[in-house]
Amino acid sequence: MEKEKLFPIYINPNLCVLCQRCMYSCPKKAIFFRNSLRYVNYDKCQGCLKCVDVCEHGAIEVISIEEGKLKGFCIDQEKCTLCKACLEEDFCFQNLFELKKDENTNKEWIEFRKENLSNCFKCLKCFKNCPNNAIIPEID
Repeated sequence: MEKEKLFPIYINPNLCVLCQRCMYSCPKKAIFFRNSLRYVNYDKCQGCLKCVDVCEHGAIEVISIEEGKLKGFCIDQEKCTLCKACLEEDFCFQNLFELKKDENTNKEWIEFRKENLSNCFKCLKCFKNCPNNAIIPEID
């Protein structure tokens, strides 16, 4: 049986009323505020789920991925429709997705810039918000 690790939470912007109770309840200050939304720094989060307990609006969802360390994201080219949502400024805090183009065939595709993984907040916003579920976390 494969182990699962609580990764552990995602804050749903459609349910979050910006009350900040989750942010103040977090002992490691892993929840942060950016562009009127709450996000989680998974390097700091210890999975205590105090934020889930204090959220009266059901905005904090528990999510999980396989045990391991995030080493980047891959794009499932069969699912990716090149909608380019991941290239928009507010999709990824660090703009870690880029459009590539083969000059010989003019074929385009999206890639995660793994060389900049250290800039990634590991908030999984991209994973949750890709309209085609084409962004997949790569686990070590």
